[in-house]
Amino acid sequence: MNFEKTQSAIYSSIDKIGYKVNPNVGCFHDGPAFPKLYFKSDKRIMWVLKNSYDDCDENGNPVSDGMDVRDWFCDQALETASHKQIFIKMALISYCIQNGLAYSEDLLCNKSLLMHSLKSIALVDLSKLPGGTSITDKDLKKEFSYFKKVFEKQIALYEPDVIIFGNTLHICHDAFPGLNYKKPQTVYESNGNCLLRSFIDKSCKRLYLEAYHPSYPMSYEDYVGTIVKAALNSF
Repeated sequence: MNFEKTQSAIYSSIDKIGYKVNPNVGCFHDGPAFPKLYFKSDKRIMWVLKNSYDDCDENGNPVSDGMDVRDWFCDQALETASHKQIFIKMALISYCIQNGLAYSEDLLCNKSLLMHSLKSIALVDLSKLPGGTSITDKDLKKEFSYFKKVFEKQIALYEPDVIIFGNTLHICHDAFPGLNYKKPQTVYESNGNCLLRSFIDKSCKRLYLEAYHPSYPMSYEDYVGTIVKAALNSF
C-alpha cells in the first residue's frame, strides 16, 4: 500500500465530508505527522481524541482555514507545546512506552527529548471539524458519524500497536470488531476511582487503553504512571 497516496485520499475525503457539513470551516488533517518515524517505532502509538481546538470568530466559526498535524509537531510548534500540560502528558507517555521505561518525575528534566517523541506518534480525532475547548457526547457522536468510515480507514492504514483513547472509546468502540467493550482485561483504580481500563485485541495483538482526556486535571503519577504501567504490563 502506498502510504502517501492513501493518506492523500483520506485527507480529500475529510475535506469533502467537512465541506458538506459546514462549508465555512476548514477541517483537521490528522494522523502521523512524520510517517517514517511512526512506522519505525518499536510500538506504534496512536492517540484518539475528540476534536482539535481553534479560536472562533463572532459567529462561532473556527478562524483557521483548516489545520494539519504536521504543523502541530514541527520543531517550532513543539517548543510551544512543551509549555502545555496536555502535550507534556502525551509526550511522557509516548516516550516511556516507546523506550520501555516506567514513569519518573526525573524525565521532566529533558523536555526537548520528551517532546521529540510526539513526532513518532499518530494523533487522530473522532471529529475532523475544529471546535472550542469542549464538546458534548451528543455532538461528538453526531460529528463522528460523519467521519466514521474515514476513521476506520485510518486505523487500517496506520496499524497501531497501542491506541490511547482520551475519553473517546465509548463513542467509537464499535469501530473495532475485535474489542469486547464490556470486558476489559484490567481495570486500574486509585482510592476507589477508575483511572484506566485496558483491552487486548488478540486478533491483531493490539492494546486499547481507555483513559481520561490528557487535559483532565490529574497528577502525572496517576495519569501518566497508570497508562505507562498498563502498556508495559501488556507487552
